[in-house]
Amino acid sequence: APSRPRGRRPGLTIHLLQDGAYRTAPESRAFPGWTAEEIHTAFNEPTLSAETSAVLERVGTVLGEREGAGPDHDPLLRSQRRRGIEIGLEQARAEERARLCRLAALRFGDDAARQLAVLLEHAAGPERLARAGSGLIECRTAADFLDRVAGQDARRE
Repeated sequence: APSRPRGRRPGLTIHLLQDGAYRTAPESRAFPGWTAEEIHTAFNEPTLSAETSAVLERVGTVLGEREGAGPDHDPLLRSQRRRGIEIGLEQARAEERARLCRLAALRFGDDAARQLAVLLEHAAGPERLARAGSGLIECRTAADFLDRVAGQDARRE
């Protein structure tokens, strides 16, 4: 800026009032751990960088701990966390279904793998996946395997 003294470089300086006088400080008291350089960088970035985002996360965590709050106290973060967990579980189930179908194809053939995929497509809870996994080991035929996964092995007893 034209009004800035010639010898002064761009940047940000934090001043804290101590004993009736202002003193220069390396970091903010209001935002613990946020340094003058990091603040200057954050306010001058055209878009939020990964580095600044990490700094803000660190400072936010310190502030939350100070106030006894965490991410779950924020409704948006709470719902995003819950949705992220749901997405992760569904991805894990999809990967497990694909793995079981590949193993079924190796053990019992492609037709059994296709039938298994249909069985697991709509009812892919953890119990069904566990039953499919144990069936691959314990069953000797494709029919026994598919009956077990479908939950029909009890009718034979």
